[in-house]
This record gives sequence, C-alpha cells and structure tokens, in this order.
Amino acid sequence: MAEEMIVIAVGADQVGLVEQISDFIQQHECNIEDSKMAVLAGEFAFILLISGNVNAVAENRQAISAETGLDIYIRKPGERRKIQASRPYRFTASCMDHPGVVHRLSTTLSDLGINIESMETKTYAAPDSGTPIFKMEAKLAIPATVNIHQLRATLDEIERRENIDIELNSL
Repeated sequence: MAEEMIVIAVGADQVGLVEQISDFIQQHECNIEDSKMAVLAGEFAFILLISGNVNAVAENRQAISAETGLDIYIRKPGERRKIQASRPYRFTASCMDHPGVVHRLSTTLSDLGINIESMETKTYAAPDSGTPIFKMEAKLAIPATVNIHQLRATLDEIERRENIDIELNSL
C-alpha cells in the first residue's frame, strides 16, 4: 500500500502554480488523491492528499518552495477513525454580512454531532444596493441518529431570530 502525506501550501498567487506543483509531485512518483485549492485576497492556498513515494516529496519540498515562492508544510495523516453511519447533506446559508455567522452556524451543527466535511464562504456586494452579502455552502455528514425534522426546526429558529436564509438538502 502506498504511503500518504498531506501537503499544505500558501503564497502569492501566480499563473502556473498548479502546473508546477503537480509536475513536482509527479516527478517524485506520487499521485494527487484529493485536493482543495483557492485564491483568497491574492494569496493561493491549497491542501493536497498525495500517495506514493511521499518521502521524496518531503525531502525535496524546499526546492519547489524556492521555485514557486510558496510556504509548504507537510504532515503525515493520522490513523483514520471508524466512520459513523451518516447521511450526506448540502447546507447553504446567506444573509447580510455580520460577524459571528460562521460561528453561530458551526456551533449549532457541532452541538448536534454533525461534521462539516467541506465548506466555502464568500462575501459579495448585493447587485442593487451594494450591501455586503455573506454566503456559506457546506457538505455535511449528518449522523443517522440525528432527527432531521428537529434539525430543520432548529435551523428555522435560527433563520427567524438572526435573519439568515438556510437551506438543507439531501445529496
């Protein structure tokens, strides 16, 4: 079985970074198994799960760091936990932007044992007024033990109290 490693990098965005990084990984006989990449405020950030000759990547990471200007961190994944029976859901929330939205929603989900498997947030100007609008999209793993009707009622209460539009859809 091939070894695995998590590679995290952050640095100034520029054209060709994905090509440079993927070439480096391929040259060291590794494969990209999973990845998330984004540009935030002009900074490129990514997290990759690679497999193969991961020690060669770790030993030579300073070379790709110097070539790309990215700060690169490497971590061996921990032992994988037994997965609890869960159902996949898509969660979206939007509202006028204000501090604490992510915290409020993530606390509610965490309190119910719901895992956020992936999440993306953004803030943009409303087309007519220019008002800052916040949007959150997430993929959730909802344990089979969570009552979906009670979860929806809890989310409905948050919608009313905090003026947040929330959608929860089964995948």
